[in-house]
This record gives sequence, structure tokens and C-alpha cells, in this order.
Amino acid sequence: MYKEECEEKLRNLVIHAWDDEIKWPQIEQWAENFIGTAFDQERERDHGLFALTRFMYFGRRLVRELLRSLYRDHFEAPLMQRIRRNYGSETSGAVLRSAYSSELASTRFIGVGNPAESGAHLLYFFRQVNHLSKELFSDIHEAFVVRLDESGRERYEQRNGGVSRYVFFDDLVGSGDQVSQYLKTSLRAIRQGTPEVELRFLSLFATSAGIDRLNEKQLFDGKAFCLFELDDSYKAFDANSRYFSGAPEWFVLNDLQQLARVYGSALQPRRALGYKDGQLLLGFSHNTPDNTLPIFWDEGIRHPWSPVFQRYDKK
Repeated sequence: MYKEECEEKLRNLVIHAWDDEIKWPQIEQWAENFIGTAFDQERERDHGLFALTRFMYFGRRLVRELLRSLYRDHFEAPLMQRIRRNYGSETSGAVLRSAYSSELASTRFIGVGNPAESGAHLLYFFRQVNHLSKELFSDIHEAFVVRLDESGRERYEQRNGGVSRYVFFDDLVGSGDQVSQYLKTSLRAIRQGTPEVELRFLSLFATSAGIDRLNEKQLFDGKAFCLFELDDSYKAFDANSRYFSGAPEWFVLNDLQQLARVYGSALQPRRALGYKDGQLLLGFSHNTPDNTLPIFWDEGIRHPWSPVFQRYDKK
């Protein structure tokens, strides 16, 4: 009975929420991974399928809407507010729009990581849906030239002195490790070589811990923003987990945790519940974060497994 209820809901999700990007045979094949290793096979599959009904999947159409909102809420609106404050409340709309165009022209958007990684890849759609010129997009090596100071330390000097603002972009910030490792040295070198420029960071999603880390002084110093902040209630097995509110009586969260840990340990021995114990139930059409439970995305390199969502590993 439980399986039939979950199947009906999943079929509706596939058609109406996931835009047919996840096919029903993928779901069936994924459910067959659960063979009774943690507890009774049927109960395993019931719990797995129910968890899948609570998974937060963002397809291409919805991701594009999120990219519009991110630009509007965390770039355009704050910048226009600053311009209005500087010009005065009685300034004409034409003057304000001209000032905004000038500020935008002096901005460069830079993806975090190499061009093949999901955040940098998503910048193409960010540009497209917000009707931005490709001239506004760059990477660190294109934007800066590396110099050495008297002590031999690197400093980054601008190639284009007309740029006053660099906005770094990623799709999701989990622990903040990746951004910190990739950018900490570069941000210090930029501040040494071009101290007058503004450095900002935008992402669609970020954990509370991750965005706090990015807002540390040595990183973005309070200028890192996300569209959606994920607190601990977005961890699947947190005491206040929001994924499973209103769950049916037969569903036992501890059973799902046991399931995820038993199978996850075989798939990702040191990350059974996701990178840095992320415990997320979150994925996108373009990628699935490694902070999400591996039972949803692992490709079965260590242990035979059929994923329901795709993850493109940075390696």
C-alpha cells in the first residue's frame, strides 16, 4: 500500500514538478538498489521512495527562475537602492537607469572553480535569463595579471582599470570549503594589488555555516549573499528536519537514517551522509551536490548502484 501511494506521488512529481527530466524507469531501477541489507527489503524500498517524494529537485525551468530572482534581489535591487540614495529621491528614472547601466558596465561576474564545474557552467544561464552582455563575464586569469611584491608575494592587478566590482558566483555553498580553498589566496592577492575594488559573492543556495564562513573578513567580509539559506532543518536527520513533517505513521526517521548510513557507507565510506555530514535532499538538473545523501547520486564505482539523480564529480 505504501509503495502505491509513493508511486502515485512520484509520478505526479515527475510530470508536474520535475518536468520529465527524471524518468520513471530511473526511479524503479533506483528502488531496486535496496535489497534488504539494512532491514526488510520492502520496508527499505518504502522508506527510500517516501524520502524521494520529499527530495528538493530543481529542474531547468525552475533554476532559470531562481537565477532571475538572484540577480534581481541580490544585485540589481541593492545597487539601484544605493544609486537612488546617492542621487536623491527626486532624480528622474532615466538618470537612475543610466547610472545603473554605468555601474553594471563596471562589474564583472566570475564563476567559482574551473569552467567545467557546475557554478561556472551555470553562469551561462545566469547571463542568458538576465539579458546581460557576455562582456560582463570573466575569470580570474582574464581579469587580473599576477605581479610579485618586494617580498615575493603575489598580488593581482586589474587588466581593466574601469572595473570597480567583481561578483563571484556558485550554485550552492555547502561547508564553504571549496570557495575558501579556491579563492582565499586569490582574494588576498586582489586586495593587495587592487584594494579599491568591491568583492561580492552570490549563490542560489548556501548552508548557514557555509555563508557565515564566506562572510569572514579574509573572504567576502559580509558581502556574500544567497537566495536561499539552508539551516540545520534542511539536514535530513536533524531533530527539526523539515523534510519529513507530516510523514505517515509507518515512516520512521531512524529507519531511513539507518538505511542511508548502511548503503551510504558502502558507496562513500567516509561520507555516508554526504560531504561534511551534509544530509541534504537537494539536487539540480545540472548537478547534484556531494552534500546530498549519496544513496541518491552515487554512480556505483565502489559498490554496484544505480543513481536516481546525476552528479558530475569535479575530479
